[in-house]
Amino acid sequence: MLLLLIDKITDLCVWRERSSTGSVARFFLIDDCVEEPEHRVHPRETTSLYPGLDVAKSSKNSFFTERGHRRQSRSWTEGTQQKQHESMADEETPSSGSLLCSINHLLRLPERADQKEVVLRILQAARVQPAAVMPVLMVTLRHDEVSAWQKVTVYHSLRAMLEHGLEVEPLQDFILVASKQLRASPEQGVPRELQVAASSTLATFARRHFNPIMTELQKQLKPFVQPDEFLLLTLGKMAASNVYGCVPFLGITLTTLQTTMRGMEDGRRRRALCMALGQICGAIRIYLRSWERSSHPRLSVQQFATYLLPLYACITRTWLPGSDAQVKLAILKVLGPMLSILLTQKEFQAQVHGDIPLLVAQYESSIEAVHVTKILSQILEASLVNNNQIPRRHVEPLARVLTHQVKLKESQEEARVVLLVLLSKIVGAQLPELWSRRQLCVKAIKVVLGDDSIRVRFAVLQVISKLLQAGYLEKVEGWPLNYISLQLAISAHQLDHSRPSLPLGGLEEKVIQRASVEALQAAVASGRGTSQELWAKLLAYLMQPHFTGLAASLCHILRMLAEQQRRRVLQDGLEAVNSPTPQELLARLLSLAVSPFDGSGRGVAVLLLLQVLRPQIYKDVAEQWWVEVPAMVDLLEGHSKYTLKQAAWEQRLLEFLKKSLRRNQKRGWNLELGHELAKQMNNYPSSSAEKAFLYRALGTALSTAGDVARVALHLQELLLHADYADEDQREGLCQCLACCGEGQFPATLKALSQLEEEISKVEDSDLPLPEQDRVKSAFLLMYSSAVTRAPQQQLLLHLTADVMPKILHHCTPSSPEVAKDPELILSFTRCVSEVCLSIRDGGEAAAIQLPHKRALVDHLVDIIRAQPLDALMSPVRQQAMVALRHLSTVPEALSHEENRELAELCLGCIFALPPLELTDHASEALYTGAVASLAELVETLLEEEEEGGDASSKWVQEVFQLLLYWLVSEQEWERARAMQLSARLLKEHHRRTTASARISFGQYSRLVGALGPFTYDTPGTTRQAAGDCIRTLLSIQGVVTPQTPEGRREDWKLQRIQQDLQSECPREVHAASFRLAKIVSSTIPSQEILTYLCSLLEQLGTVSVACDRAVLLWFEVMLRERGPDLRDKVCDLVAFICSSLQHSEDPAQRLSLARAVATLSKYHLKTVCASLLEQPLLQDRARKELWAVLVTRTESCLPIVRYLLRQLRAGGGTGEAGGDNSQGPVLAALQEVIVGLNDCDRLLPLLPELCYFLLCRLSRGPDAERLISAPLLERNEDIVTSRRLAVGVLQAVFDKALPETARELDVGDAWHFLAESHSFLQGVAQLARALGCSGHPLLDGLLHLLLPSLSSSSTTSRDLSLVFCAEFTGHPLLHRPQTLHLLLQQLLSQSHDGDATRRLLAVRGLGAMAKCAPEEALTDARTAPQAKKQQKALLAALLDAAGEAASLDVAGEGLCALGKMLGCLGGRHLGRALQAVAHQACAHLQQADDALRAAAFELFGHLAEIAQEKHIRGFAKEVRDASAALLLHFRDPSPAVGKACYTAFVLCAPFLSLRELTLDMDPASLMDVSGTQHSRLMGRVCQQLAQTDPALLEVLTAEVPKYMHCPWEEIQIAACQLAGILAENMEVQQLRQLDLRPLLQDLHSLCDHCTTAMEITAKEAIDAIGQKWQGAGQQLNYATNLALLGADDDVEQVPSLSAPRGRSPWE
Repeated sequence: MLLLLIDKITDLCVWRERSSTGSVARFFLIDDCVEEPEHRVHPRETTSLYPGLDVAKSSKNSFFTERGHRRQSRSWTEGTQQKQHESMADEETPSSGSLLCSINHLLRLPERADQKEVVLRILQAARVQPAAVMPVLMVTLRHDEVSAWQKVTVYHSLRAMLEHGLEVEPLQDFILVASKQLRASPEQGVPRELQVAASSTLATFARRHFNPIMTELQKQLKPFVQPDEFLLLTLGKMAASNVYGCVPFLGITLTTLQTTMRGMEDGRRRRALCMALGQICGAIRIYLRSWERSSHPRLSVQQFATYLLPLYACITRTWLPGSDAQVKLAILKVLGPMLSILLTQKEFQAQVHGDIPLLVAQYESSIEAVHVTKILSQILEASLVNNNQIPRRHVEPLARVLTHQVKLKESQEEARVVLLVLLSKIVGAQLPELWSRRQLCVKAIKVVLGDDSIRVRFAVLQVISKLLQAGYLEKVEGWPLNYISLQLAISAHQLDHSRPSLPLGGLEEKVIQRASVEALQAAVASGRGTSQELWAKLLAYLMQPHFTGLAASLCHILRMLAEQQRRRVLQDGLEAVNSPTPQELLARLLSLAVSPFDGSGRGVAVLLLLQVLRPQIYKDVAEQWWVEVPAMVDLLEGHSKYTLKQAAWEQRLLEFLKKSLRRNQKRGWNLELGHELAKQMNNYPSSSAEKAFLYRALGTALSTAGDVARVALHLQELLLHADYADEDQREGLCQCLACCGEGQFPATLKALSQLEEEISKVEDSDLPLPEQDRVKSAFLLMYSSAVTRAPQQQLLLHLTADVMPKILHHCTPSSPEVAKDPELILSFTRCVSEVCLSIRDGGEAAAIQLPHKRALVDHLVDIIRAQPLDALMSPVRQQAMVALRHLSTVPEALSHEENRELAELCLGCIFALPPLELTDHASEALYTGAVASLAELVETLLEEEEEGGDASSKWVQEVFQLLLYWLVSEQEWERARAMQLSARLLKEHHRRTTASARISFGQYSRLVGALGPFTYDTPGTTRQAAGDCIRTLLSIQGVVTPQTPEGRREDWKLQRIQQDLQSECPREVHAASFRLAKIVSSTIPSQEILTYLCSLLEQLGTVSVACDRAVLLWFEVMLRERGPDLRDKVCDLVAFICSSLQHSEDPAQRLSLARAVATLSKYHLKTVCASLLEQPLLQDRARKELWAVLVTRTESCLPIVRYLLRQLRAGGGTGEAGGDNSQGPVLAALQEVIVGLNDCDRLLPLLPELCYFLLCRLSRGPDAERLISAPLLERNEDIVTSRRLAVGVLQAVFDKALPETARELDVGDAWHFLAESHSFLQGVAQLARALGCSGHPLLDGLLHLLLPSLSSSSTTSRDLSLVFCAEFTGHPLLHRPQTLHLLLQQLLSQSHDGDATRRLLAVRGLGAMAKCAPEEALTDARTAPQAKKQQKALLAALLDAAGEAASLDVAGEGLCALGKMLGCLGGRHLGRALQAVAHQACAHLQQADDALRAAAFELFGHLAEIAQEKHIRGFAKEVRDASAALLLHFRDPSPAVGKACYTAFVLCAPFLSLRELTLDMDPASLMDVSGTQHSRLMGRVCQQLAQTDPALLEVLTAEVPKYMHCPWEEIQIAACQLAGILAENMEVQQLRQLDLRPLLQDLHSLCDHCTTAMEITAKEAIDAIGQKWQGAGQQLNYATNLALLGADDDVEQVPSLSAPRGRSPWE
């Protein structure tokens, strides 16, 4: 974080500098970036100033470059600065030349500038271009003109770069430069600051580049040449920082230094050498401790010592005497590390010992004495450790000078401590030479007794201990004992009153205590402390709580002292002083023994002390201590605090006390012990184990006392002064009462009663309500404790009158506000449990009736119900259930219904809690305890139901009925809890029952079927518990018997399965569930397979989707493993599934049930299909879902369809006589199967047969149909005919196999035609046409099946085949003459005798046959005489059809068929037929039906197209008769008619000599709305006819009035226009020869009764006629006269048709 902050500050500084200069270039290219101020250096010219400098951009470090770019992209400011920074982020990294100038600029800052900030900015630049910075810095270091400040800054920058992970190159140049500056002499003017920086930088660089730097330094370290000061310092730093790397160089380095030392007179060099040697010795010590980490060969300590000894001798014997103070101090500091290596070798110790006088002489110098003392102490300690004594000649002078130093008042604390430690070591050596100087040593110690320094006090105590051991002090009594006692008192006072302020928590004072006791122990062990004064002091220390930590040592000292006194046979030696009483001492020792492993194992020390004190103090109570105490000591010595449980040890100690007190005949003695135990309680906190034990010890002591009154009084006193708010103290009181009640139950009850009386006096007035309830809670606990160990007879005597009423009284809260107080409730539940246990443990529970049991049960039930279900905050539920369990075991027994209600209540209060994931660890622990109590309660409540031979089955059934609600819960955690409880109950039941207590196979099958799906549940705990339940059930049934090898293998498999069920991997869970299903399926008897499978299927939709998958998995496993045993059960299983499906409304459950049927069909397909068809009451939706799911399995599609088709065939699906119509279920199934298919490719071989049967079934008449129940089709009908079912199947087939054809049929409403019997054949024809267009192979198959029916005796079959085949007369299958002849005869017959539909279809078929049949069958009469007859019959039939007046569809189809037939005729046959057909077509040109009219025009055009030259005259007459229609129907309102008219006009124009007019005709313009182009065409036609065929104009004039009465206004207008055009183009003479009155009359009528357009057109026509008739001058009068005639409707005024030629009709 600090580095990141520095980086950001540096970046900010650079940014501000950039912002102030305006651009990056101005920041880097400054004016004074070179030495010559007048020269401005261009960035590209920068490198020329420094030859050899390579700063190419290609050498950038990618990592730091990336970081540089990221820093450039940061946003430091807002507004304009943000935009500038973003633009600069895109710029290129600064060039090396500009970077050089930037660094030089930084280094040229004044020396008062912050050097740290400059270093940070250089570091920043190095991160951008690390390879470019090092050469710049090297240039700075080389130049002599650069100031020392700049070079020091460079060194600091280099160190920073290396510490930040940047590589510095070129390394060798730097080493040479730094080495040179390192070795510069003062005469060269190199400041020491620069040399220090160079030395530190080299040492830093050596961490990564040790070898090249060490090599350079070794070159400069030459033998017999005085080394430079900083060269030595650098060598020392490198050795300290590179321990393992410097080892190979140490030998040559130390050898070279040996040659340079003798002539070294310079003090600085000497100090530098000492410092370097100190660091080298430190590195050697590290290496010796961990030499295996080095990669070089190992060097021994002797080798290092050999190198160091000459150096040591030189600096000690040559340098030390004559050097100045600073050099001496450096020498003394380095002697310590050197001696730590040299003194390890005995051969070198003698030389070191010889230097002791020289070292002692240094006390006379001005150096601090502590340094000399440390060296001497080190030498002395090494001599003691190595058992190599100092020469005697040095001992006395050494002792004298040390004693003198101790006596010096001005001695510092450190010096005194060192001297005292050294003195203790000298005394401890017990050298004979010192015996005469012992008093001097004692005097030296007395001098410093007043020093209150911790270290001095500790050293003094150590010296006293050594003096006592060495015999320099005759006894401890006197000033030694007083000093020790004083130190103990001071430490105790400090620890009691000033512990928070003491350093390290008072650890130093504890050390003082420990040293004091060790001194006393040394005195007693040496026999110099046996007085009664010491005995009294030690007992006093032992009795004081301050010295509890020293109890082990004190007991050990007391034991030794007691044994010494006993050996001296001192009678009554202990009673002569003021010592504690035996009861007081025993109470103290018992409290100390509670924690036997604390305080250095004080338990053993206490027991051994008791054993020693037994003969003199505890004669009456310690009769068997000689056996019991050693056994307890052996117990402690064989364990540790980690292996010996505290509770077990306390119980053992309590039994020891109980046995001892029961053997005591002095009852008052025990009561006095009780008083002392009560006093000891005040020494310990309430939460301590000691106080808890003392409570029990007190109860034990009181229980053995004989005086009931005094015991009750003592208990009352104890209870009155107790703090009931303290939970630990309250628990201790309960333990005391429990122990006391074992021998003094009446006294205990009496004390409690007296306490209640005392409290009741102030309860109503002084105590607040919470305190009252706290007291009640305490009373409940105390009563429960009192009865715990009470003798049975006394308990029964006092239970009804003294115990139960008090319990019921105290369990009632003082107010509703505290009714839910958990403390009071827990106390009550504990009390109930203890009372029940006491009654039951008495052995006479069957004869004892618990008073007020019903009230207790009701109260516990209310407690459980009052607990919240959203959290578990207390153990109230658990303890209440524990109490209920104990209550249920004592009379009077509850009924079965009551037990069940209790169990359900407790299950609800636990299972309904929130999941443990939402709680903390404390709640998890509470829940674990509550579940354990719940399991025990349920087991106990159901225990009484096990009666008779089938008890096990009944118990298991009761358990799962009880847990059923929770096992199928929607909440995962509730299911998991219920399943875990089930597993626990089953295990416990199996554990306590015999091997013969099995459950019935039916119940076993139902249970494993119900539990199996849970092995796939989402929570891993549920899966594991379900597997555990099944494993236990297998064990109960004897399937898994761990007693046999095979059973053990099976049990191991089940264990592995349980482990895998807990896995988070779905694959492992699936595999484990599969393996378990296989095991279970093999254990189900054949007669129970159906029960098992039904039980499995009942679980569908009840739990979760995952469990539904498990149901299907286990279902399939059973089918696979036990397939042969299921053959006779498939029908029943399908019936069960169908029944379940009908009663279910859950979509997921319904889908799973259907999938189960699909799985069953995988192994028993035919039976499943037959069973489904035989379900008469199966709902339509259920049937649909079942069949749809069945076909989801690809391999089942073809067999299912084949089976259903076979059922159709067996039921008379072909429509033959005698066929069965009860095939509705088969048809419905077929429809669902086809609809459910994803791909029909596999069904292609069956499709022709399927469609054939369906069409045959549809061909039946309405009399053969009957109503059946079927699914909804296109319309919302509940009851439909089998015809609609068959149509639905057929539609489904086409939707799947031919979707395009199906859409075409949908548009043509073909399915509706097929569904209706009267339009069935029409639908068949439409289907056939659509099928023919598709080219699907289905067509060939259908034709193969339908052709034989052409000769069938069944009319329906024959008609079906005829209609279908008539659409494909050109198909290769129909090209056989016999087939064609038969088909022609059938069609001819149908065209005359059938109804309209059959005639229509027959005519269409005849037309198709005429077009597609082979020519040799119809056209060549010479080779086939029968063909001529067939042609005539065919032509007559088609002409009759075309002239059909009753059915326009038949007439239209006849016209189309005639056109097809004429195309196949030739020669004279065509000539005879042409005129007849043309005449028939002309008859339909005026039909109101658009289609028939269009067909007539098309036929007319077709006739004109095929007419040959020899037929022109006859056909031209027909064209002249139809010329008016051909001209006028251009304007037909039907576009199809208009188009057909145009085509016919173009083809007929040659017959009217109008071919030239058709060359430039545009059909679109001729049929426009305005009619302009059409009018122009009629004008051109009339003009040409007037020239070529004037007679035709008269024909047109005679035909025009017919069209003025047609129903189409467009044609009426065109007729009026044509009348005017005709009049304009006819000669006057020709016009006057015509009878125009009908035409004028029609025009006149159109003027009065039509639209405006019609009126205008009619008037224009009248005007045209009038103009042509009389000339232009008489036009107006004529028009007026004509209008008047029309207005009066005077027909007589109209010109007569018989008027003579040339006269005007109006004359």
